[in-house]
Amino acid sequence: MAELVSRTYSQALFEVALENNKFDEYNEELKFIVSICKEQPEFYEILKTPKINISEKKKIIDEIFKEKISQELINFIKIILDKRRVKNLFSISKEFEEMVYEHKGIVKAKAITTIPLGKREIEKLQKKLSEITNKTVILENEIDKSLIGGVMIKLGDKVIDGTIKGKLEQLENSLTQIIV
Repeated sequence: MAELVSRTYSQALFEVALENNKFDEYNEELKFIVSICKEQPEFYEILKTPKINISEKKKIIDEIFKEKISQELINFIKIILDKRRVKNLFSISKEFEEMVYEHKGIVKAKAITTIPLGKREIEKLQKKLSEITNKTVILENEIDKSLIGGVMIKLGDKVIDGTIKGKLEQLENSLTQIIV
């Protein structure tokens, strides 16, 4: 149910962004609001609590964000307040970003390694993944010491495991399949 709610609201915002050609602006503004809610949990609780009436919450939104975000996004947040969907704000933001990336032909990927990749290595890997997917790839490097060595790529729902740990697990599985 929550996923459907998030998709519905993010789709509505996406249509407004499409109409105004403001994908990046709305995406950054929504991320800004989410970051405020994460950094200031008390503020987020004020928005979620039923103890404060919605008109008061709207005044707070106006006062805090009037100079910082577009009126369209302020109105969007007010609609979320009216419909009591503030608890879905984080997932709406994530869903909206995914829609924007899809529209722009961008895909997020994660390179999991035992040591941080250098800027040059990340650029080379991004270029290679872009060639493979025919999309612009935004690559994030995550560190996991348990991999021993190599790299694991998570690209959407695909996993490319080039780690030593992964190869050892494959070898172990192969050996257990051998009938003695």
